[in-house]
Amino acid sequence: MKKRNLIAILLCLVMFSMAACGGNSNTPADTPAGAGPTTAASSAPGSASAARDTLNISMASDAGTLNPSQMTSGLAEAIQTVYEPLWEVTEDDEIIYLLAESVEEVDPTHWIVKLRQGVTFSNGNPLTASDVIFSLKYWKSVGINAVRVQSLDAEATNAIDDYTVELCMVDYYVMNWTACSLFMIYDEESFDEAKINLNPIGTGPYALKEYVTNSHLILERRDDYWGEQPDIKTLNFRVMSEPSQVVNALNTGMIDIATVLEMADYEFVSGLPGYNVDSRYVGGGRTLRFNSSKHSFFNRFDDPQKGLDARYAVIHAINPQVIIDIVYEGKGKVMKNVAPELCFDYKPEYVGMHPTYAIGYDPELAKKYAESSGLTGETITIMTDGQADRVATAELVQDMLAQIGVTAEINNFDPATVNTAQYDPESTHDLQIDAQIAPNRRVCDLLVNGVRYSPILSAPGAFPNNEYYLEIAPLTIHTPDEEKRLEIVWEVLSLYIENALSFGMCEVEQAQAFPGDIDVSSIRRGVCNGNIRFMDLKLV
Repeated sequence: MKKRNLIAILLCLVMFSMAACGGNSNTPADTPAGAGPTTAASSAPGSASAARDTLNISMASDAGTLNPSQMTSGLAEAIQTVYEPLWEVTEDDEIIYLLAESVEEVDPTHWIVKLRQGVTFSNGNPLTASDVIFSLKYWKSVGINAVRVQSLDAEATNAIDDYTVELCMVDYYVMNWTACSLFMIYDEESFDEAKINLNPIGTGPYALKEYVTNSHLILERRDDYWGEQPDIKTLNFRVMSEPSQVVNALNTGMIDIATVLEMADYEFVSGLPGYNVDSRYVGGGRTLRFNSSKHSFFNRFDDPQKGLDARYAVIHAINPQVIIDIVYEGKGKVMKNVAPELCFDYKPEYVGMHPTYAIGYDPELAKKYAESSGLTGETITIMTDGQADRVATAELVQDMLAQIGVTAEINNFDPATVNTAQYDPESTHDLQIDAQIAPNRRVCDLLVNGVRYSPILSAPGAFPNNEYYLEIAPLTIHTPDEEKRLEIVWEVLSLYIENALSFGMCEVEQAQAFPGDIDVSSIRRGVCNGNIRFMDLKLV
């Protein structure tokens, strides 16, 4: 703790000396008033002040686009204040009607959705049923995010009138409500895929003020928003990939909310005056993904068993508890299945259902698998998206593999590069350190979408009997009979784990810091990823 205090003090001195000399304090020169560092005179953390009109929020990464269909992390949490879906589902399983005013379920595959009238996009265009249908068809075409509308039938869905949509499903789908909450609605008239990357146009309570890639995103409250006006006028999202940046920015008042706080900094930030620090499970697991492309050591088309043995070697070489203790300050739990326990349909019998989880860390067994697969003495590559905890985890995995005679090289990229590489059949990486969660917090969602929407895993021969897997996996979400559906989930989950398509290492708590003048009861999160609904935040 003394060492961390000293570091923070030194960082503060550097910041003050830069300010005194006219140096760049990481605030854009043309940032509007109120969007820079907070001050004791206006709205210092912890002070309830009617003068506060800005929240400065740290984000860990930036995908380089503001098009929600192309985003899975980073500023995706911020852009959800600009675009809106038909409804939102919170982690408490509450449905918040947004662009939809009501839903009539004619039958499980046929819904009548009444749209809210008087809603306009930030460019002034009115929302109509045509925008919903256009958006649905667009989401169907956008690659990995097409999973968000996989259950919807874009051809059968139609507009009954300007404010009524006949929403049709392809088949019975066990998680229609959450799936339909995941796709945002675009303005059909002004839609330009290239332009919305930098200039988003949505129906949400905030609109774009300024965006500089990998630097900051400034959003301002819309005076013409259809719903309740948010308390906060300006949201200033700052991209801070380094944990030390986040801690220093909290300590100096440069940011008010840390959406990702490293567990190593939890104790220190908890001691800062005027902050509430929250630590909780949101369903995410730290996962090791094996690249199944033809260039990966772990996909041996000539001898599939050796490829599988190589995967088992890596799995049994990893000690997840060490990762929890060192990277996450002990705030986590070893996963006993590839699916996170927070999934709604997680069953007790899933715990340790395969030796890779029942046995877990066993370096001697790992060495045997490494020798039988030819992995011993080889050099493999580990890919991360550059986020600090992923990099630290990769370094520990690198050391653990060295103990069984395997050399691992680490390549740290940005999130956009990793998102492309992990689905690229020509990608040459071997392993990836990732954060994995089923988008609808269902075991079955993970089993289906993680495979059939991957060009690598869905390719013939990507893993033994993958054609059979792809045939039965969709039944885990489309089978109305719950007892029968759960039987299929067990079979598909067994196949997934047996083939080690990925390995769940540990579930970890996510820590966030909020200023004391934010009402903690107003903090609500989406069910699928734990994203904060910034538009709901209230001042006290």
